Amino acid sequence: MMLMERKKVFMLLTNPFKPDPRVYKEAKTLIELGFDVTVIAWDREGGYPSHEVIEGIEVYRVPLKSKYASFADFFLKLPLFYLKAFLYVVNNRTGFYAIHANDFDTAPLAFFLSRLLGAKFIYDVHDLYYTRISLLEEREKDTILRKLFRTAEILFAKLSDSVITVSRSVGGEHEGFKEFFVRNGVMPDKIYVVWNTPDLDLFPLLKRQKHKGLIVGYIGTIRSVSNFIPLFEVARRNRILKILFVGAGASRDKLQALISREYPDINVEFVKHVPYQQVAKYYADCDAIYSVFPLTENIRRTFAVKMFEGVVMGIPVIVNKDTLMEDFIHIHRCGVAVDISSNDVEMAIEKSLKIKPPAQLRDKWNWEKNKETIKKAYE
Repeated sequence: MMLMERKKVFMLLTNPFKPDPRVYKEAKTLIELGFDVTVIAWDREGGYPSHEVIEGIEVYRVPLKSKYASFADFFLKLPLFYLKAFLYVVNNRTGFYAIHANDFDTAPLAFFLSRLLGAKFIYDVHDLYYTRISLLEEREKDTILRKLFRTAEILFAKLSDSVITVSRSVGGEHEGFKEFFVRNGVMPDKIYVVWNTPDLDLFPLLKRQKHKGLIVGYIGTIRSVSNFIPLFEVARRNRILKILFVGAGASRDKLQALISREYPDINVEFVKHVPYQQVAKYYADCDAIYSVFPLTENIRRTFAVKMFEGVVMGIPVIVNKDTLMEDFIHIHRCGVAVDISSNDVEMAIEKSLKIKPPAQLRDKWNWEKNKETIKKAYE
């Protein structure tokens, strides 16, 4: 008796997949659902194996150096990544079922391959790409390029077979990504919300580490600077406060240079290149998690991964006011919302010490709850 051939999924990604936590969790779920999964990743750092298998996930990396936070360099080299990824898919297309674009920068290639080879086109929107320029410049402004990106993102959502995205309204004042696409003409029944929640196997309830003073942690990619200045001002006034950064990112060096120049006496620690499987122990070191960003449309409509990871670990979170995250922390009484000012941040840290996120948040806001949604998106 012949065994049924497993359907093949290619996931396109413009980072090296170190791994990327969300893509890693989605890929593992797809394998559990019976798919063979290959992540085609752009190794923009040029420092990772070209072929690797990570927990059953086939990884093919395109080694092509490109500067982070440089749109010019990125878009100059993106066609070369497209060409290499295209050839890999075409040469390995036996059993090809779906192409999964992670964010807008891989959507054009995914759409083309899906139509050329008769596969499903899954468009996974982690961030609203048209807001990326605003985040890099750390202020919201409208430009022709931004309008073009916005139009294109909506177009590819309409062209896709399924849209996977990260947020919707939770019953408060703010809307999520799903509402953004629906308001712009995408059919709601093809939009699937896969929350940025943690896999509880990797985020057990660890015993909180005893320490002197107070530790506020930022755990994740560092893409901006201005949102941290109020925190540094508080640390300058309050010597018992330690700031813990865990992760790399395009703005990490700029942030360290600012600290050396303007805040040499604050207590701050940087930890880089932590395997995702070890991140939980750094949460256990923290008294509060800082999830505050330059306020853009994207931030208003999304949930930061660190917010979910913090609350399931039982740690209060500090988030931006006027966002979907503010709705969440008010509904679930698990944090404090702030304007980006030192006085607001200082008060938020004080308030957070009196907050303990409800234990039942672990039961609802975890990755296991996403698996049925991912299955439906692929049907």
